[in-house]
Amino acid sequence: MSTNVHVVRAGDGRRLTVPDADITVLVGGGHAGGAYEMFLVEAPRGAPAPLHSEPWSKSYHVLRGRILVQAGDTGYELAPGETIVIEAGTMNTFTALSESADFLLVVAGASNSGFFAELDAVGHGHAPEEVARLLHEAADRYGVALGTGAGAS
Repeated sequence: MSTNVHVVRAGDGRRLTVPDADITVLVGGGHAGGAYEMFLVEAPRGAPAPLHSEPWSKSYHVLRGRILVQAGDTGYELAPGETIVIEAGTMNTFTALSESADFLLVVAGASNSGFFAELDAVGHGHAPEEVARLLHEAADRYGVALGTGAGAS
């Protein structure tokens, strides 16, 4: 009988920087047979990412701080120990209400880590006028639809 185990020690995991947070990949899709991925999100208070929808379902579980999640037309304030589940295709974004917030992001499937890796790469060595185009191209490749309205505020 074979046993496949993946252990992530404190401070381990691939660290990525996206426009609204630092993300640590705790469980990549390859570790879970493509079923899900899990990330530690460390977000400072600031402007939220644009509203967007992904082709995968996800949940946020707040560890520290407070966040506001906009899902569809409704905002949900979450405190430590609280969780929200967002179905695939739902327009959404989040913002930290406290000075910063840490939460676990669990995503169905194995695509989100690739998307985050592309967002991280856009932030390194590209001229500001290229960044928006590159972000849109990455979103298109992963089936992420960008909204036209403002994010959570």
